[in-house]
Amino acid sequence: MSSGVLNTQGPTNSSVSAAAQELDLTLYRHRVKSRVRSYDVDRQSIVHNAVYLYWLEAARIEYFRTIGLPMDFQTFVTKHRFVVAHVEVDYYYAAQFDEEYEILTRVPSVGNSSFVFDQVIRLTNGKILLRAKAVMVLLNPASHKPERIADSYRKLLRDYEGTNIEISE
Repeated sequence: MSSGVLNTQGPTNSSVSAAAQELDLTLYRHRVKSRVRSYDVDRQSIVHNAVYLYWLEAARIEYFRTIGLPMDFQTFVTKHRFVVAHVEVDYYYAAQFDEEYEILTRVPSVGNSSFVFDQVIRLTNGKILLRAKAVMVLLNPASHKPERIADSYRKLLRDYEGTNIEISE
């Protein structure tokens, strides 16, 4: 996990704020809103860095639901064994208790057995908190080895993302 500047007052590094400003947020169709809960903050009265990973995971699950993946208690156990293989996070600002935030999610690319989630968390006032990328791999439930992502998944992703996704065949 890489770390950028974590600062509640504003950026101390102009490259961090420039990186956040370069984002084209119109590419992110999927959005989930929530509010910082008391149990999300640490002794410094900011959201603990590990909590953001839970938020990102919840948004990815909602993304799957939105594109049409049926959800039940076995969804990611025996039916759709997508597992996180890699996560990188650049933190820009820290959220505080009771602030409203939004998680923006997109899938920009699909490979043979993996695909990438690109996510942004921002406050509802527009301030970017972080940007994250997660590589998900489809595992065969019996062998636990990577397997090709089925054409049906590829179609769901292409139908949702439109021309903003690169899918290798």
